[in-house]
Amino acid sequence: MKRVTNCLAVLACLLLAGCASQMTATTDVDNSVDFSAFQTFGWIDPNPLIRSVTARPLSPLVQQRLMADTKEILTEQGLRFVEDAAEADLAVAFTIGSREGIRVESFPTSSFQRGPRGRRGYTWGGYWGGSTVRTRTYTEGQLAVDLFDVVQARPVWHGTTSTRVTRSDREAPDELIREALEAILAEFPPG
Repeated sequence: MKRVTNCLAVLACLLLAGCASQMTATTDVDNSVDFSAFQTFGWIDPNPLIRSVTARPLSPLVQQRLMADTKEILTEQGLRFVEDAAEADLAVAFTIGSREGIRVESFPTSSFQRGPRGRRGYTWGGYWGGSTVRTRTYTEGQLAVDLFDVVQARPVWHGTTSTRVTRSDREAPDELIREALEAILAEFPPG
């Protein structure tokens, strides 16, 4: 019986871990654009990463990871990469940022306190209510990918996602970056 309980506990942990890792993205699309006309893409600038306000310093290697993963994902989706953005149909830019947050949780607590024994053996007392407050700080990271029509010189697609960033994510960000880009670019091209 103990073995079955242990197996069920491990299975529950694996299921919860699998559910927690799913990132979701939101997108905004210019519906007047025919996305099937786009065949090529390039970077909006040699350094396509725009850094918004970040709570912690950002490694300069993040831009390289973003560019490599985006290039791979968009190529798998049928677009061709070109070095010169002026010759591309789409120009790609990134915005990344983070902020510190505080989560405050309050839990009700109560206790029973006995009173003195009365003359007839009755005990007088009562419940005393209160609460326990716990605070936790966390870092929330956000990544946005913007695609611009080079010929028209205007934005045509925007995708973004955000997630809590852990210490292990900061120490080895490759998997987190890839997961975020896959979540965002899964919605491209719109159809």
